[in-house]
Amino acid sequence: MDYEKRHSRFVSGAKLVLPLAALILLSTLFLFSNRIDPSAAIPYAKVDVEKLARESALTQPDFSGVTKDGGTLSVIAQQALPDTGNGSGAVASDLAAKLTSKTGVVTDLNARQGRFQPSVSQVTLKGSVAMQTSKGYRMNSDLMTLATDRDRIISPGPVHGDAPYGTLDAGAMQMTTQDNGATHDLVFNKGVKLVYQPKQ
Repeated sequence: MDYEKRHSRFVSGAKLVLPLAALILLSTLFLFSNRIDPSAAIPYAKVDVEKLARESALTQPDFSGVTKDGGTLSVIAQQALPDTGNGSGAVASDLAAKLTSKTGVVTDLNARQGRFQPSVSQVTLKGSVAMQTSKGYRMNSDLMTLATDRDRIISPGPVHGDAPYGTLDAGAMQMTTQDNGATHDLVFNKGVKLVYQPKQ
């Protein structure tokens, strides 16, 4: 009988003590544990690996070279894919190009889309094309072509922007070099409208 009473008291005490001990342990664990920082989680890029393999995409392709006029040219894109429509070259997105002439004139170009055409030594830029030169010109067009073998940029359609002497609109534009790269020409034609704004 005494044994059964002691056993009953032990079981009753354990039912009270053990849950309390568990609560104390859990409280201690939460108090001394490090807080989880969601921003410290490892980032994972959502990449369609099968699509990249199938389409042979190039990430951030970089083209650079020297033109026959003595200028240096570099073109960088966010991504490029084979141009299956024309059988050669590549189509690209988010392009940035820099042409530095022999005389040091720098021209920067940016466009949403483009096409590398090695068969005709040309890069076609389209989609909000922006051009800026170290001479103070800032021009915008829907489409421009950039030669890769010489210093030449052409906008076959309308351009609009700022010149060192005011705002400028024209039906077309062409930038070339003459005398083996010694001189730099930027020509506007097909109906030029200039709003002269003298410097203050």
